[in-house]
Amino acid sequence: MFRRTFADNAPHITFTGTWKQLPFGNLVPGSTVQIAYDPARLPFERSNYNGAPTWSITAFYRFSPNGAISSKRLDTPTGQVVSRFSNDPVEATMMTTSIDIPADADELILWFMNTGRSGFQYWDSDYGLNYIFRYTSIDIQGENATVNGDAFEVDITALPVVENIHVNFKVINHPPLAGSVPLIPGVITSGRRTWSARGIAVPTGANVWFTFIYTVDGRSFLDDNDGAGFYAPKPIPTVNPQKFLAAMAKRTAAG
Repeated sequence: MFRRTFADNAPHITFTGTWKQLPFGNLVPGSTVQIAYDPARLPFERSNYNGAPTWSITAFYRFSPNGAISSKRLDTPTGQVVSRFSNDPVEATMMTTSIDIPADADELILWFMNTGRSGFQYWDSDYGLNYIFRYTSIDIQGENATVNGDAFEVDITALPVVENIHVNFKVINHPPLAGSVPLIPGVITSGRRTWSARGIAVPTGANVWFTFIYTVDGRSFLDDNDGAGFYAPKPIPTVNPQKFLAAMAKRTAAG
């Protein structure tokens, strides 16, 4: 199995003022995800008494495209949104909430609304498409990734709803070489479809860093192991001496 670095990390999603959505941690059904939201993403109205900006932001969410809609008000842990002088993320006063994901959730769909003092509503919904977060550690599960001589090879399984998987790779121990190769779908066994790629040309003895891009219902999703990516051959463990020695002996025997 591929080594996922975030298996024990609680899930977070940060919505930055520069219009990035940054998931982190193991977002899976049955977990609680923390939401951090930069209010600078939405217009605001000033209060009547001192001209300060006012924010009343609500997160709306559902767990399937046609599921029931729920909502939660975002809180400001510092008590107020502080005026900022630049778009530097460190100046942001993040508003927060948490969402409990049920065990049968298909995905997490989010959008936001700020209600002004006049009652006017300002929306952040990706132009009506909403923000969709998949459970990447469930969508894609790694079975094998190796470098055999001068060929990089990948075998994975994925849920049947997953389509058009590409492996994006980079050779990190030779002159620059990178590419993107589509995986070939196979049969469905035990509720998961096999996908594979064979004969991806790389230098002999290459160390390969790779990620996956895939689609579900026409939307693209990235599985990059929380930004760390995956490696082939799998890195030798250095924090466990016994595993390190065993891995070294195995590689030595393999030549």
